[in-house]
Amino acid sequence: MKRNTLVIIGLGRIGQELLKKLPGDFEITCIDLNPELQERAKKLKGDEISFVAGDATSRLVLEDAGVRDADVVIITTTTEKVNVEVARLLKEHFTPKRVISVGVTQENIEALEGLGVEVENIYTAGATGIRNRIEQKSRAAHAIGLGKNEILEVEVHPNSRLANKPIGALAPIRWRIGIIYRDGNIIMPRKDRVLKPRDRVIILGDPAVLKTVSEILTFSFQRFPLEYGSTVVAYLSGREDEGFFNELEYLFSVFPLNRIIFIYAKKAAARSGSLKEFIKKDSFKNIEERETVLSPYNAIQSVLSEERGEYGLIMLSKDLLVSPDFRKRSFLNSLASIAVCPILLSAGTFPYEKVVVPCVEGIDVQRVMDAAFEISSSLNNEITALLVEPSRYISTEEEVKGFEEMKKNISDMALVYKSSVKVPVLKGNPVKTIAGVLKDYDLLIVDTGGWKNRRWFSLMLNPDVVWHIVNRAPVSTL
Repeated sequence: MKRNTLVIIGLGRIGQELLKKLPGDFEITCIDLNPELQERAKKLKGDEISFVAGDATSRLVLEDAGVRDADVVIITTTTEKVNVEVARLLKEHFTPKRVISVGVTQENIEALEGLGVEVENIYTAGATGIRNRIEQKSRAAHAIGLGKNEILEVEVHPNSRLANKPIGALAPIRWRIGIIYRDGNIIMPRKDRVLKPRDRVIILGDPAVLKTVSEILTFSFQRFPLEYGSTVVAYLSGREDEGFFNELEYLFSVFPLNRIIFIYAKKAAARSGSLKEFIKKDSFKNIEERETVLSPYNAIQSVLSEERGEYGLIMLSKDLLVSPDFRKRSFLNSLASIAVCPILLSAGTFPYEKVVVPCVEGIDVQRVMDAAFEISSSLNNEITALLVEPSRYISTEEEVKGFEEMKKNISDMALVYKSSVKVPVLKGNPVKTIAGVLKDYDLLIVDTGGWKNRRWFSLMLNPDVVWHIVNRAPVSTL
């Protein structure tokens, strides 16, 4: 395995502490003007590290230190102006793979984050937090393959959404698990094999996809929806108004999307003149248009088959769903089963300043909250998890216990993601109470994993709560 390269800027207290904590399998270069600090660093690491004596706010000094090719650049100086200036130079002239910096004040932290830097608060984490961030990252496999990061070794973080799940449930597209190292043993991957925290895993596939998969496995966050892809597939039935295209334009402005495929139904094709005015918006990138005579499901399925997993989001207008309730549910259930990516039902309720997750039967709370946190990391919005208190008259002890566990899980996830979540507890019929408050939000996030293909009689006896919430929602639904 090729050793990962680090450039540490500043050898003060935090820089010295970081050197003590780092294992010996990194190739380290340090930048500092003070010869005494260089001598201290040599005593800690010996000849394992190299030095560049100079001012890190100089482009030439950064160039000499090799920041352009470094896996991680770490800024440990505690002078706010220096941190921001170095971060600016790195972004504008070198674009290293990853930059981590100490943040001193809230204003300093916000300025650094605005430059795309990962920030550790000096008062709460410092050297330990930086080390943890570094060690969670993946390593490139060396001397095999093409050397284009198509083969990576990663360590499964305990908080990763993929930890403690069987490989078969991961549904990998454009990537595969090659081998698992656990407690000194080699384990061959099978569909029923469960990934465990601290497993070392060799993954291989499309480099663009592997970057995102490694971020998820190591619990280093990547922007939504890159774990699926960066292409939007938008179906146009002819009922879409300007609000649909404005919401689509909004998505391109806040998420890293770089391509869109418009599928035209026959009715939409008849309106092609007016639709093209919306389609040619400046923020849409790499537009492709495809006319079809197929049904919505078959048309979308055909495009997805051609794209072979390179799509990240499917977008439909909620106005498309005008058929009887059972057919709507069946259509979405079938589409979700083949999509393996998020589906957005557009209602024009953007920007997504308030996101809501209904925590009810049929929802995989961890999975849906993961999505909410990822979206929030891009939008810095407000997340609400809606709970409905079990009836004290008809609920079983198991249902009450499950309700309490759900509350605790949401609280634990908020701590893990270092984010705030509102958790109001409603009373009454779950569908009516939740549907009644959805108008106060902009985006509803649900999970279709609990949906089942059932006959109408079965649905009458045991209603699908999640589906009824989606069907009544007046807001855009993911």
